[in-house]
Amino acid sequence: HRRAGPGARQPAAGNAVAPIRNADRLQSWITTGANIGVLIGLILVILQMNQSTQFARTAYKSEGNVVSNQIWANLMSDRATDVIEKSIECPTEMTYSDFMALDAFLFTSMNMIFRDYQLMQEGLYSESDWKRTVDTYVHWYLANPFGKAWWDEEAKNFFPVEFSAYVAKQLNEVAGKDSQTLWLAIRARVTSAEAIIPK
Repeated sequence: HRRAGPGARQPAAGNAVAPIRNADRLQSWITTGANIGVLIGLILVILQMNQSTQFARTAYKSEGNVVSNQIWANLMSDRATDVIEKSIECPTEMTYSDFMALDAFLFTSMNMIFRDYQLMQEGLYSESDWKRTVDTYVHWYLANPFGKAWWDEEAKNFFPVEFSAYVAKQLNEVAGKDSQTLWLAIRARVTSAEAIIPK
């Protein structure tokens, strides 16, 4: 073999180091990716725990509402229709017993409306959802002198300020029909229709 002369090229030292650097760089990227994966995993676990806690809290509130409504239902018994009629047509004749039965009916009804507000607090409903429920039902139950007085004097103090303020705004600023007004309109329409039907 011929020996390399003094002028022959020697292998560059950097060429031997380059694979080592590339391996180190790859290992660094792998480590960084693994750390990011662990971080994402921890975030997902925390989110799942928060969601589970939220669902448990919602279920607990729901059970509480069921128990509360059952107590009100027992107190109301089967007198709701009679005391509703008396509260509108002859409120001066109402007894304390009548009031307690009607109080139970109204609280049960408002709790059903308030349920959507609670779902909003848990992130399951939007603000427009619970307000739409109030808009739909609150006049039917409370848009009469007794209902408004009941809300102002007693019921509003049992609910959050935001919810109570919106109910009051709807009752005081937005025209709506209570159950008796709707009944009178329906009865008038039906009886007038009967009057023009040929015998």
